[in-house]
Amino acid sequence: MKKKNAFTLAEVLITLGIIGVVAAITLPLLVQNYQKMVLKNQFKTAYSIAQNAYKMAEAQLGFAPQCYYSYDWIGGPCIKYENGLCVEYGEAVNPTNQSSDCSVLREQLKKTYKVVKVCEKNAFRDGCIPAYKGLDTVYMDKNPDAGESDINSSMSGCTGFSETNIRNKTRVWNLADGIIIIWYSDRLFALDVNGMKLPNKWGYDIFSFMVYKHESGALKLQPGGCMPIEKGGVSTAQMLKDLYK
Repeated sequence: MKKKNAFTLAEVLITLGIIGVVAAITLPLLVQNYQKMVLKNQFKTAYSIAQNAYKMAEAQLGFAPQCYYSYDWIGGPCIKYENGLCVEYGEAVNPTNQSSDCSVLREQLKKTYKVVKVCEKNAFRDGCIPAYKGLDTVYMDKNPDAGESDINSSMSGCTGFSETNIRNKTRVWNLADGIIIIWYSDRLFALDVNGMKLPNKWGYDIFSFMVYKHESGALKLQPGGCMPIEKGGVSTAQMLKDLYK
C-alpha cells in the first residue's frame, strides 16, 4: 500500500488562522482606500458639474455676470473684536470684487443646475440637508476645553458656516443628481458631493469653493475659505491637487 500525504487538522487550523490575521489587518485598509477612491470620483464629478454650470450660465446670459471675487482681491483687516469675534472690518486693500449681477446669476444657475428643492432657511428641519456640523462644532471637537472666546475667534469672518446658521439660516439647493449646494453667499458655497449619503463630513464629502474672475475674464471656481476640516479630512485645495496625481 502506498502512503498518502495530507495536512493534519492542526496544520489546516494554523493556516486558516494566519489567513484570518492577514485579512483582519489588510481588509480595513482596502475598504478605506476604496472609500477614498469613491469620494475622490464623486468630488471630481461634482466639481466638474459646478464649473460647467458657471460656463453655461455665462453662455446663456450672453455676458460674464459681475458676481465674483477678483483674482487680485485683498480683504480688509479686522478693526474691532468682541469676545474673540470680529464685528467690524476695515476697507479692502484691493476692492475689486463685484456683486451687482449676483441675483441674475443665481436665477440662471438655478436653471442650469436643475435644482429640485430649495430651502431658503431651516434647511435641516425641511430635509434639504443632513445634520452637518459647522466651524464652531468642528473646532470644539478638536479643542474640547475651548472657551466661548476661542470658539468665536475660530469663526471670525466665517460665521455663516456655524452649525446653527447652516441648519437654520443658510440657503440650500438640492440638485437632481443628488449633489447639495450650501450657499454662504452668492460667491462662496460648499458642495456635498454625494448629498444625503454618508459620511456628510467636511473634508470628506463636503468642500468649500469660491467664485472668482480669472485674468481671462471668465468665472472660475477655486478653493473657498471658511471651511472646517473634520478629523482625517482634507482641504478643497488638496482634493483638487489629488485629482491630477
